[in-house]
Amino acid sequence: VIEASRVPVFITHAGARSVWNTSRMKPDEVIRACAERGGVIGIEAAPHTTLSETHKHHSIESVMDHFQYCVDLVGIDHVTFGPDTMFGDHVGVHNTYAGNYAHDAGNRPEHPRVEYVSGLENPGEAFGNIVGWLVKHGYSDDEIAKVIGGNTIRVLEQVW
Repeated sequence: VIEASRVPVFITHAGARSVWNTSRMKPDEVIRACAERGGVIGIEAAPHTTLSETHKHHSIESVMDHFQYCVDLVGIDHVTFGPDTMFGDHVGVHNTYAGNYAHDAGNRPEHPRVEYVSGLENPGEAFGNIVGWLVKHGYSDDEIAKVIGGNTIRVLEQVW
């Protein structure tokens, strides 16, 4: 899709397979190809997705492991957030439709099951906590503006 597209593309609801080896996460070569064409990867935070070997209990820290890895891999201009959190029972919704989700097929690393991602429990808290994490870890206002919407808007303007 990246090669065939005349415009930049979004990789959404994902993270880096190098950080958490599941089929839903994207390999480095796909993330790089997306960035080389001007696209962005939107880092996911739905329960049981963007975990990491360092943070197997799904939390804002495991999500940010994917964020930091992608920034290091392709640069701040090609990463954004798409937390995909929701009010209510996200895990229950997932379990209802699990048979339709390709990322549930095959081998998956063992990890604790959670009811929600600690620190990103719902849409009302997700972006505030992400921004707080970014500030705490020394990101500039311009960098924060890019990853919480600026990069998305840039690509949307090119696509539409």
